[in-house]
Amino acid sequence: MVIRNAIDSFLTKLERRFGETNLDHRHTLFLGLSFLLLMYIGVFLVDIKNIFGLRALFHGRTVPALWDLLFTEAGPVELVQWFFLGGLTVISGLISGRLRERGEHRKSRFWLFFSIAGFLFLMEDAGNVRHFFLRNLFALDWTVLNVLETLYFGLLAFFPVYAVVRFGKDIVGKNITTKLLIIGFIFYGSAAVLSGPLEATEYDWRLGDGIYNIMVGVGGEELRELYEDADQRILELERERGVTMMDVRTRLVDYPVEESLELMGVVFLVSSALSYKKEVF
Repeated sequence: MVIRNAIDSFLTKLERRFGETNLDHRHTLFLGLSFLLLMYIGVFLVDIKNIFGLRALFHGRTVPALWDLLFTEAGPVELVQWFFLGGLTVISGLISGRLRERGEHRKSRFWLFFSIAGFLFLMEDAGNVRHFFLRNLFALDWTVLNVLETLYFGLLAFFPVYAVVRFGKDIVGKNITTKLLIIGFIFYGSAAVLSGPLEATEYDWRLGDGIYNIMVGVGGEELRELYEDADQRILELERERGVTMMDVRTRLVDYPVEESLELMGVVFLVSSALSYKKEVF
């Protein structure tokens, strides 16, 4: 009873603060896009142009590059992504509660499913649930692993997709909320395709190779040598540890590309929730 009362008190205060805030979709879009732009500017200045010789700061890393630090698991970009996923969970849940109080149950369920999706996405990103069960506990064939991970992403996607299919007509219309939802789905869908089925094909490597060539084309031979040394170091670690690791080209897709898509996906979904809140309440 004490715990329940504490939770109810917390939610009441949170809802009151949520109702008073002037935060809207423009603020979240600005924050998300500005943050990601700053990350890319840093990568361009440090990794590609090597301004003030700052590239040397990362020589101790397997891939001695700023982008490998910024976009790695639990790195700055993913930490910001967790913040937005928490926001999606809370904001969608509060919208769902308000709509339920007004008797608008179908609309309430729509945002309830988005709140659940936000929580599950946060658990996956922060807890590495997929890696723990599919990669650490079992030694699976690469093709089998890829199929299972694709099915896993499909399970996570079930909640927002079901919300749109089952209750979307009660929410969407010719408004900014609909546009933001669509863009968010496109970003997240693209990230899921890269992490799932495309990862088992040569196109994943080709995409990484294209980014690799653009970077070294601008950064010069010194950057190419740095990446080639990193690939050699990765091969040595694979032999030493008996594991399979991502080379530089694969990391360029798995880190900067996928993490950017996921961050933009959640930024647009949070923005859609804030836009709906402003339109309805």
